[in-house]
Amino acid sequence: MKIIFSNAIKHNQDHFDFLANDANKYVHGTRYMHSDEDYLQIIRKSIPHRLEVINYKDLPLKTEETLALNKALENQIEHWLSLRTYIPINKGTDTVIYKGDTIELDIRPVDINDNDKALRDLLRLHDIIEECLAGKKPLYLSVNEEA
Repeated sequence: MKIIFSNAIKHNQDHFDFLANDANKYVHGTRYMHSDEDYLQIIRKSIPHRLEVINYKDLPLKTEETLALNKALENQIEHWLSLRTYIPINKGTDTVIYKGDTIELDIRPVDINDNDKALRDLLRLHDIIEECLAGKKPLYLSVNEEA
């Protein structure tokens, strides 16, 4: 299953045209993604009925669904942040901002904090959701079977 969240309609244009517009953002997860089971659990907890049917593209979520997803994301992000070992900014880290705090994620193949790659994806999704909520724009969801 391939799941994509985006801040704009993505599937009515070429992928590279979508990416060429800096305002367009998306994040995806698949069964091959590091955070797969946690990612799916977050979706199942917050918007479970959206996974009952698959093979749809660019479905705008209701504001209530977006808020529920955001709350579930924040809970998972804060749980993983509480388990992290602090690492200083250096080679191999990816710096992100979450609720005003700078966090150094170690995304190397062998790292100190096992969930950092998944955490980076959740933080990207959180940023997209916050942008959509602030701009009163819909968050779009696409769910497809992977080829």
